[in-house]
Amino acid sequence: MAGTVRPEVKPRVHQQVVETIARGILRGDYDGYLPSEPQLCETLMISRSALREAVRVLSSKGLVSPRPHIGTVIRPPDEWNMLDPELLAWSVEERPDPKVVLSLIEARQFIEPAAVRLAAQRATAADLATMERAYLGMSLAREKKDFTAYNAADEEFHIAILSASHNFVFRQLATAIGAALAYSFHVTTRELGHALPLHGEVLEHIRMRDADGASDAMMRLLDVARRDLTRPAESMVAPLPL
Repeated sequence: MAGTVRPEVKPRVHQQVVETIARGILRGDYDGYLPSEPQLCETLMISRSALREAVRVLSSKGLVSPRPHIGTVIRPPDEWNMLDPELLAWSVEERPDPKVVLSLIEARQFIEPAAVRLAAQRATAADLATMERAYLGMSLAREKKDFTAYNAADEEFHIAILSASHNFVFRQLATAIGAALAYSFHVTTRELGHALPLHGEVLEHIRMRDADGASDAMMRLLDVARRDLTRPAESMVAPLPL
């Protein structure tokens, strides 16, 4: 006897539904609950199977909790999984929150100095080449005043350090750290590349196998990022790099 075949939801449609509802939650469009299934299906012009699949994904991101006979409850913001790269990206565009970025910086102040210490001890020639390429990319982007290219190279530099630690947990954190960097680029305002010399110091200490020096330079680099994020909120209006 053939089993029940579950209707497939096209990946593109599924992603659009998840993103549309998530952005609405981030904007505060809903009052405590998502609209009823029939209403959402009609508004988004989707099937119930597509909606239910999207709600499962939103639940995994900590945004909602389906409650039988009650509806789909929107969870408090403190329970949202803000380390989720998609959620961070949508939050940047819908409602950037400097408090979230500050929390991410605080976490980075513990993670990255430890990771860079290991990188100084374990980095291979290939790891160093990746870091050098990213650093040169930052330098070139600063000369060209290309904010987008600078941000991309900056992110590549920090992720390369996590990878060069050759620590499984730190490597797994690379996606979250990259998302944190991208988020913070959108809520800080300052001179392009003003922290580039500190990136150079970090790289040189890693190259010289100086774990203490690399960790110290990284802590100073993150201190600069933290100071930028604690400026008055009204100044946090332009996407400039760390």
